[in-house]
Amino acid sequence: MRPSRQGDGAVAVRAVRWGTLLALFAGWAWVCQGPLAGNGYLVGPVTVVREGLPAVLRAEPMQQLGHTLLRFAVAFLIAAVLGTSVGLLIGRVRQDVHLGARDIVSILYSMPMAPFYPLFVLWLGLGDRSEIAFGVIHGIIPVILLTMAASADLPVVYLDAGRAMGATPARRFTSVLLPWLTPQIVGALKIGSALCLLGVLLAELMISTDGVGDFMAGQISNQRAAGLDAMVVLVCLGALVVNGALAAVERRTSRWRNLEG
Repeated sequence: MRPSRQGDGAVAVRAVRWGTLLALFAGWAWVCQGPLAGNGYLVGPVTVVREGLPAVLRAEPMQQLGHTLLRFAVAFLIAAVLGTSVGLLIGRVRQDVHLGARDIVSILYSMPMAPFYPLFVLWLGLGDRSEIAFGVIHGIIPVILLTMAASADLPVVYLDAGRAMGATPARRFTSVLLPWLTPQIVGALKIGSALCLLGVLLAELMISTDGVGDFMAGQISNQRAAGLDAMVVLVCLGALVVNGALAAVERRTSRWRNLEG
């Protein structure tokens, strides 16, 4: 009976996902044809597909999208490597140091970063470096915070068992700590990836000469709603692909937690 229940649960999850997506598209179409029918910046999904996508799927807009994707990839890589490393380090130190560092990181996480972007431009200059750095500062803080918490929550008995079996510190790290942390780290990277993309897009929208943000600003100033919405859809699809890939890794690395004796 258990496989049947699991299969029914998977069907229900897929039904909720697709049902929610269809409801969002239906609501989008209804809003465009009803309450906001006269809004020049909002068009329906049919218009986006018919007029917006052909305008976006051209050489210049795709080049702009490529600039943003490259900045996002670099920012996410830096946030992932540096964030997990710092989180692991802080999570395994003395408790008083860990608690103090956690409070500092939590305060940084609650602060709005957008007002600080002009400082990034002054420090790093206008262009890739400031936009990548702004993406990193958005994504790295939750990665540090969640990795730190997961590392500190590792049951001591696991490390004691490894030590009793004669495992070296390196072996305990690779065979005990990393398997325990990997699902939580991947979950943290899902949040970090979304915030890295948000940081890069915010930087491009505020001060930029290229990228998706610059393209969107041009579409807004010229009242080209179809092209603007089409680019937004493409960015959202890209974010969903990244999130889906990380979710697959998270499920794969979490299987051992669901094993029953």
